Amino acid sequence: MDDIDKKLVSLLYDNGRMTLVDLGKELGMSHVAVSKRLDKLIQSGLAKVTAGVSGEFLDAKILFMGIETEDMEVADRIREKYKDCPRLLMLAPVTGRYNIFAVMVAEDPWSLESIIGTCSMRTEPGVRRSENWFGNAPVSPEFLQIDLAPPVTGKSVAPCAMDCAKCKRYHVEKCVGCPTTESYRGSLWASPDGGGK
Repeated sequence: MDDIDKKLVSLLYDNGRMTLVDLGKELGMSHVAVSKRLDKLIQSGLAKVTAGVSGEFLDAKILFMGIETEDMEVADRIREKYKDCPRLLMLAPVTGRYNIFAVMVAEDPWSLESIIGTCSMRTEPGVRRSENWFGNAPVSPEFLQIDLAPPVTGKSVAPCAMDCAKCKRYHVEKCVGCPTTESYRGSLWASPDGGGK
């Protein structure tokens, strides 16, 4: 990735809808050259053009979770198990007090409590300790990478293998369920039938 690629990515970061012609004008090159550079960045996995959604508009609740595991095998297992969780904004290996750091999103405090206590990385075997912080939508970045219509499995089992239909918190309406399941009854993500709430 050279300096022109970095400027191209920066321009798209500011406005992902810029035309190839406008990008070319900014970069001092033809739209064909810009297209080739962008295709190369995307094909190589160095960049992706995506949409973001305002966390403030969604009134999203954000959970930050630090996790210490017994060893890196446990950390790897947790990362693999939760990699397709639609609530997961970020999952990173870290050093220091914890060895995994996760940022997750929920639509209400009750669902946040479920993420912390019931269907949580912190309750996985091999977790020594964890610490949680939560709050409202972040000031920066303003736009979050949230897939608001993830593929629905047609089942009550989430990607992490939790079964929402068998969850006590779900039945007493203390959790809206996982957005990828037919059980989901929240408003942040698209409804399972695709018709909206």
